Amino acid sequence: MKEKKLPRRPLLHEEISQYIKEAILNGDLKPGDRIVETRLAQELGVSQAPVREAIRELEFSGLVEQKPFSGTYVKQIAVHEMQQFYEVRGALEKLGAECAMRRITPAQYDELKTVIFAMERAAREHDVPEYIKCDAKFHDLIVAASQNELLGRLWELCNIRSWLHVGTSLTGRDLPELASRHRDIFDALQSGDLERLRDSIDAHLGDLLEMMRERAGEPVS
Repeated sequence: MKEKKLPRRPLLHEEISQYIKEAILNGDLKPGDRIVETRLAQELGVSQAPVREAIRELEFSGLVEQKPFSGTYVKQIAVHEMQQFYEVRGALEKLGAECAMRRITPAQYDELKTVIFAMERAAREHDVPEYIKCDAKFHDLIVAASQNELLGRLWELCNIRSWLHVGTSLTGRDLPELASRHRDIFDALQSGDLERLRDSIDAHLGDLLEMMRERAGEPVS
């Protein structure tokens, strides 16, 4: 991984987890790369305990995997794993969007529009980290507008930003094409038509899976 200046104080496992996650998302760590606890602890100037805890957290989120008698590796995500993630994410997002349709404020609509513009600008400039950040924020805002705290906690467990990065890379499509699809969800949310909203979310996730299968050479439905 590239050298990075870190705070001159004991690092919490959450900070170490974020450090590893950013290395994966930025491409400094690639699928199949091994993560050596002792080496990483030495690089960060910490003991192995918080590093081990951070790796367990990343394993739970699906970004890394432990191989028996071998070590920890950055995971190569398969299309069928993305499908499982989208099934869970879609169920949560549709519930969030349904609640948001009843409770969203004009200010939240404005914030969503601002994020869409920022996402489209990042897509045109091919700024992948900024695009992923905006993409995640768009969906986060919809769930936040539901005003359902339990749903919000479950949504956080989905670790959407990390999976968005994986999904975006697996589609192999241009960012402007991917960014444009979010306007359908926004328009459906504004329309007040619940079925249209559900269909727009299903179509968004379904189309992404079709792109992934096509790129992977798998049969498409």
